[in-house]
Amino acid sequence: MKTLRLLFATLFVVAFLSGTNAQDYKSAIGAKLGYGLVASYKTFLNEKSAVDIFGGIRWGGIAAGAYYEIHKPIKSVERLKWYWGGGASFTTWDYGYADYDSYYELGVSGVLGLDYTFDDYPVNVSVDWAPTIVLVDSWDYPYGSLSRFRSGYGAFSVRYILGK
Repeated sequence: MKTLRLLFATLFVVAFLSGTNAQDYKSAIGAKLGYGLVASYKTFLNEKSAVDIFGGIRWGGIAAGAYYEIHKPIKSVERLKWYWGGGASFTTWDYGYADYDSYYELGVSGVLGLDYTFDDYPVNVSVDWAPTIVLVDSWDYPYGSLSRFRSGYGAFSVRYILGK
């Protein structure tokens, strides 16, 4: 539900600001909001494929990972692309409880998102959903097994375009 609201908010901002001109970019750096205080570096390998590398702090731990993304234009809205891909992430956090003090997980993710770039400003924004399957974790949950599927992962990213 939270991801859906974020997606609609991003679409609203894109529609509101659609009067600017397009700017393709090679690389951009900024923040990924949704994973904690996380930096993001996105670079295109060619016209359609990109790598998004991220890392930072989250709930007393760290979050790090990378996604390989295939970008496709949305012809009805200039400068808007949708993308899909996959990757991996590693996260740790500390709940601050004596019994369950810290946790880590390593997972593989799919990623589905929207990417918009402004011409008048060296700014790129994107929103994505990254459902993840946990491969390895440290959770020793005393009341049974927790699901290894994480459907609530995703982020809103704001990046500064390098070299503009």
